[in-house]
Amino acid sequence: MSETGEPIDKSKMRIGDILVYRGKVTQQQMSEAFRLQKETGLRLGEQLIAMELVTEDDMLECLCWQKDVDFTSLVGVDVSPQAYSCLTEDYIEQNLVLPLDVGGGVLTIAHNDPINLQFVIDETAHKANLKIKAYIATEQGIRDAIQKHKEKMREFAPLVDALKMESPDRANPLTDKIWDLEDASTPMVSFTHMIIRTALNRKATDIYIEFVEDRLKVRFRVDGEVQNLLKFPADFDKHKEKIIARIKMMANLDVSERRVPQDGKFRAELKRKFMDCRVNILPTVEGEKAVIRILAKDRLNVSLDKTGMSNYSLKVLTGLLAKPYGLILVTGPTGSGKTTTLYAALQHVWSPKKSVVTVEDPVEYEVPDYSQIQVNTDVGMSFASILRAVLRQAPDVILIGEIRDGETAKIACEAAMTGHLVLSTLHANDSSSSVMRLTEIGVDNFLVASVLLGAIAQRLTRKLCAKCKIKMALTPELVDFAARYKMKTQFVYQHKGCPACTGQGYVGRMGIHEILVNSPQISEVITRKGSPFDIVAEARKKGFITLKEDALLKVFQGLTDMDQVAKSAG
Repeated sequence: MSETGEPIDKSKMRIGDILVYRGKVTQQQMSEAFRLQKETGLRLGEQLIAMELVTEDDMLECLCWQKDVDFTSLVGVDVSPQAYSCLTEDYIEQNLVLPLDVGGGVLTIAHNDPINLQFVIDETAHKANLKIKAYIATEQGIRDAIQKHKEKMREFAPLVDALKMESPDRANPLTDKIWDLEDASTPMVSFTHMIIRTALNRKATDIYIEFVEDRLKVRFRVDGEVQNLLKFPADFDKHKEKIIARIKMMANLDVSERRVPQDGKFRAELKRKFMDCRVNILPTVEGEKAVIRILAKDRLNVSLDKTGMSNYSLKVLTGLLAKPYGLILVTGPTGSGKTTTLYAALQHVWSPKKSVVTVEDPVEYEVPDYSQIQVNTDVGMSFASILRAVLRQAPDVILIGEIRDGETAKIACEAAMTGHLVLSTLHANDSSSSVMRLTEIGVDNFLVASVLLGAIAQRLTRKLCAKCKIKMALTPELVDFAARYKMKTQFVYQHKGCPACTGQGYVGRMGIHEILVNSPQISEVITRKGSPFDIVAEARKKGFITLKEDALLKVFQGLTDMDQVAKSAG
């Protein structure tokens, strides 16, 4: 506002007026600068800096204020090595784009040009494959920060090289190997890799390799359903042991052992895309059966807004994740996307300033930014024993792969009560039942009521193919639902099938969710050992939406159909 109370048009203000308006200089000092400028021939900004009335930071900050962009001073700022590694050094130096921090799928940068900032944001987002938060800083500040970071990294370089030279023979050549799926060095190698490549092309999550009546049967699990996709001649039986042996070798398993189950894993690469594969070999009456679970790295890079959560659910969950401590549970059957949701939540809360630890059985996705610990009961490393040790290392966020017993549950709740944000899964049918499940396995009701932030129930449902979905009249159930939510839609969609979706009528999957948020009223119900029905009744007063209702809302959005609602939400 001006002195007369009129709004100020910043875009028309001159830099001298802005400096006075922002209190960087007085009007008298500005007049003196104008007088001296005529003698020196300097630009106004240069003159003010020469008079030591303002700094380069002051000048740029005022320009940013005029352009409505954020300014940051880089004095004393430490550049995050993780953020710096998101871009190439050439790109950073040539474009003066300084990575500052990375977390929650967002790369924070500093740049020196407020005029062309949006172009730089778009280009950097493409380069880093991350969302961008940008600040403006001085050119010299950015160059100094880049130089300071490079010098710091050079200090560590000799130590890193020395460590690389130390005990090179300790590496396991098989478990550390990354198998190239385009390798066709022998027919059996080519055949095995072809099966995995086909699964990847079809976006399968699991491969089933078995022999039924001497016929090789290869099936893929795609969008949650097992499909018979590859058939082979009857005389292929003579090769079955070679196929299983090849998979065992890739997973570093005992090729000669055929009497007991075996578990292993291997890493593979196809066209610069990397994946971890978990292998289970099981003896059957027809011979050994192999199942390969594909954990593609790109499937992990999922932000919360890509999980299928509604805007309402997303707002609720991000609110819970903003809390500094407490317990958040995710429930759902095997294969319902719980791990993806948990890792998306971790990505949302992570920053270089936080210590994140995961305790899992097994560790499904390896993430360099987290300390990840594999449960191994054979050597006494249970969930409970690991958690006790983890708490002595003062982490900020703890992900527990699954709460399986009362001891683990108690430690998780105690951790949540003592200043840690704890995320975990629990077997229960819905969000309210998960709360009561904790008390059933031995956690005190009062403790649950005190530490619980919220519980998420989740299922995966198939998404309609956008190219062939067809309209369907509303059923009586949908008419009632539309009336309750004041929707005037006269139709929804159902699946059909076309070449684009291989006749399935669906392409991909998304989550459906219900999120129970703890409140003083719900805590009171938990403390007095109320039922899940009592918990839901209280939650309803705060806008609680059930799994079924979330699924029906997605039907009205044209994302899925009633057949999938029946399968996923009952």
